Amino acid sequence: MLGTFVVVYLFLGGCGAGVLLVTAAWSLLFHCTKTRTFGQSRALWALTGRLYLVSFTLLALSALCLLLDLGKPDRFFLLFLRPTPSLLSMGSFALLAALLVSGCLAAVHELAWPLSSGLRKGLEVLCAVLATVLMAYTGLYLALMEAVPLWNNAAVPVLFVLSSLSSGAAIVLLLVPFSRDWPLLIGWIDGLHRAHRIVLGLELLALVAFLALAVANPFAVPALVQLISFGGQGAWFLAGFVLGGVVIPFGTEALRLFLGRAASVAATEVLCVFGGLILRFCLVLAGSHWLG
Repeated sequence: MLGTFVVVYLFLGGCGAGVLLVTAAWSLLFHCTKTRTFGQSRALWALTGRLYLVSFTLLALSALCLLLDLGKPDRFFLLFLRPTPSLLSMGSFALLAALLVSGCLAAVHELAWPLSSGLRKGLEVLCAVLATVLMAYTGLYLALMEAVPLWNNAAVPVLFVLSSLSSGAAIVLLLVPFSRDWPLLIGWIDGLHRAHRIVLGLELLALVAFLALAVANPFAVPALVQLISFGGQGAWFLAGFVLGGVVIPFGTEALRLFLGRAASVAATEVLCVFGGLILRFCLVLAGSHWLG
């Protein structure tokens, strides 16, 4: 029912939006503090510039996947030239706006484009709003398809938002050590780890809610069996998403409470991102199998 390009589009769009939200929120909170030093400001400026560029790239790739799925470029442009009151049109305009704003902020940081502090903060607030819309859209896109009971689940949008946010936070944490003077931001990085732990915990709860609602819907049970059985997508879903994408990253973040920064392992962040992709593929395949 949904092709590979659509699944990758949903993943990259959500993931790029997650990076964008984390970056914009971090920058806004940082510039509200009065104890920041010049060195910290310079370090965050370099880091956020790189992160805005990464989010722009991920969003651009998601738009490319949408273009490839539509097959003809004229269909892609019709989404903007002849918009309809549909979720796809809303998501397309939100994606375009996020691309423009993230690209502008990336240029401000990387190319030293002149921009006042007030306008930059305004663009970052807009980034946070657009990123939230995009993350919610990727889940609503599936949840509003009443023809597929497994997708027509109230927990799907919440699960996708949290998955996108955890993947975005994981990418940010992966890129931090490659930025200039990043040790100056260690207190903020520890805060991001704590926030990531909370998001992963909420993602576990959203997963439980999704499974409970699917079990309660007799029409969704056949697709749910396909999703969790080893004869279907079970191996990928349980090992790739549940264990690798949520449980292991959450456990690693929880260990930081006892072991400190020594518990931080880059491989778990990679698993978190990979798990977000597996979640979307498994849900789409299980729902499509139910349709026959």
